Amino acid sequence: MSDLETKYNRRELIIGIIIKAVAVAASVYGMIRTIGSLKSFTYFTNLSNILIDIVLVMFIYMDIRLLASEGEKVSKGNWAYILKFMATISITLTFLIYLTLLAPTNEKGFVMAYLCNGAGSFCVHMVTPVLAIADFILFDYRYRSTKNHALFATIPPLVYVAFVVIAATLGMRWNENMYAPYNFMNFGAKTGWFGFDLSILGAETLGIGVFYMIIVLFLIFWGIGLIYLAMKNVRRKSKGLL
Repeated sequence: MSDLETKYNRRELIIGIIIKAVAVAASVYGMIRTIGSLKSFTYFTNLSNILIDIVLVMFIYMDIRLLASEGEKVSKGNWAYILKFMATISITLTFLIYLTLLAPTNEKGFVMAYLCNGAGSFCVHMVTPVLAIADFILFDYRYRSTKNHALFATIPPLVYVAFVVIAATLGMRWNENMYAPYNFMNFGAKTGWFGFDLSILGAETLGIGVFYMIIVLFLIFWGIGLIYLAMKNVRRKSKGLL
């Protein structure tokens, strides 16, 4: 079914533009406060924020054109929604991993893990992700999808794992001796790829082999992808597009 079979809602477009703009502003502010060197751009947090910013700006541009044309001349291709779905999954990963794994093991404590650097961490790990997720669920119901599209959710994290492994193999290190930017990916720790030792849980490792973490995260984000698509389809059906 074409986007233009149902006219774009002007109020939705305006609210969506505001949400996207605030998300981008929070992301840019947060990255300015937290980026310290070029190596900062090897962190998934910053890469996922940059990706979602690019996609949201692209959608802001298309939404402004839709407003100007009153929804009659501009249609978003399904490829754009797929790209946004992948970007939304990426920023969801940033949100969940920091909330459940990194902030609780941060040496500064859970609260200060978010509030340090002028709350820049709070912006890139909480504000932008929550707004981006809400924007996708509420306003991207024109995205035509099947359950197989949930597999797109696994692409960004798997690509990132491959990038980190290659970079570490070529000699890059994080925090002096870590083989990855994050403790749950540090395959240079004692537990390596397949070990298990919760007694060494800390800032450099979760005590769980990286292979097991990858499998768990793959399943989690495939499941999240299915949930997002299901929620989007409920919204789509309520709009008479199914």
